[in-house]
Amino acid sequence: MLGILIALVSAALSGWASVAQQRVASAVPVEDGGTLHLLGRLLMRPLWLFAFGVNMAGFATHTWALDRGGLLTVEPVISTTLLFALAFGAWWAHERLPTTVWVASAFLVGGLALFLVAGDASGAGDDASDLRWMMAGIVVVPIVVLLALFAYRRTGPARAVAFGIVAGILFGVQSSLLKAVTLDWGAGLIDELGSWKPWAVIIAGIGGFLMQQAAFQSGSIALSLPPAVVLPPLTAAAVAIFVLGGSINMSGLHGVVVAAVLAIVGGQVAIAKVEAAREQAKAATSATPGTS
Repeated sequence: MLGILIALVSAALSGWASVAQQRVASAVPVEDGGTLHLLGRLLMRPLWLFAFGVNMAGFATHTWALDRGGLLTVEPVISTTLLFALAFGAWWAHERLPTTVWVASAFLVGGLALFLVAGDASGAGDDASDLRWMMAGIVVVPIVVLLALFAYRRTGPARAVAFGIVAGILFGVQSSLLKAVTLDWGAGLIDELGSWKPWAVIIAGIGGFLMQQAAFQSGSIALSLPPAVVLPPLTAAAVAIFVLGGSINMSGLHGVVVAAVLAIVGGQVAIAKVEAAREQAKAATSATPGTS
């Protein structure tokens, strides 16, 4: 029970921090420059820095929750970060989100929680050979690069969702590699730093962080955050299966897992469609002479 309560605190902290960072990032015009320029601007904003600290507190409480509760108990609760973010965002903007967004978000979060419980990857090791990791990199790196290039060449909702997808994939890869890195600490810090894995963890983390801020800059919290919430555990599950030699132990729950995936995809698509229409309507209203 304590693990669940701590996980709820973590989700609330991360949700608020995401909203605060998105509001600051969205005030920086996309035309001003790339992600490094954006980061430079964000580092000058006290609200963003405070939100970054809150986000770190959310990460710390997430770790504490995992220490107090099981993975399959804590992680579904952590996925409610999206619902907290939507609530904080609506309150901050003094607006009401469409019921469709709330329903779609509930489907997305519920589908993710169901997948984490019913689709638990079993038999996976904590690490793999360098060859298997290299093969995974050959698949993942081009996908990430192409998606990032696609995002950079787009504006509006498509840009926000694409950057969010890249961030989610990178965060998932980072979490998968992090376990392998912690296993090797016993070999000594100097030897560990001589391996490629700690540096890959750092690069994936920084890349995911920058892509997340670019997503926040490009669209609303409902557009930019869902991919970063959904994709890390799904990416980690894919790594566990295809790299670490695990398998999804559905034990007769094939239909449940399929329903969970459909709920995740359907929820994400519905949110993107509704938010894209809302942003287009806002843009049209602001462009109309005589409107404020």
